[in-house]
Amino acid sequence: MTRASMRIGATLLVSVITATGLGLVASPASAQSSGLTFYSGTFTTEVKNFPPAPIACAALPPTADSHIGWSGFRDVIFYLTADCTGQATGVGTLRNYEAGRWLSFRAF
Repeated sequence: MTRASMRIGATLLVSVITATGLGLVASPASAQSSGLTFYSGTFTTEVKNFPPAPIACAALPPTADSHIGWSGFRDVIFYLTADCTGQATGVGTLRNYEAGRWLSFRAF
């Protein structure tokens, strides 16, 4: 191979890599997570996603050990009871915790 053809090949390779990277960065926002998502394995496996809106009392997924409030949430409140009564514990929108400790939650 001549030097010119090696340069052309290298330039084409860099162009392909750049175009691929820009395609990933420019993916639509709808492909991104939204709402409130619960995970198990400390943010590794999605367990349940709730759409972005205030959530009245809901059961906390029993295997959940972490969550992220992707959009539209200011706080998540956990309860030791299944009906959101008793002591309320504010945990925020990004947290990990022991699975099964709390039974229900509300999100605002």
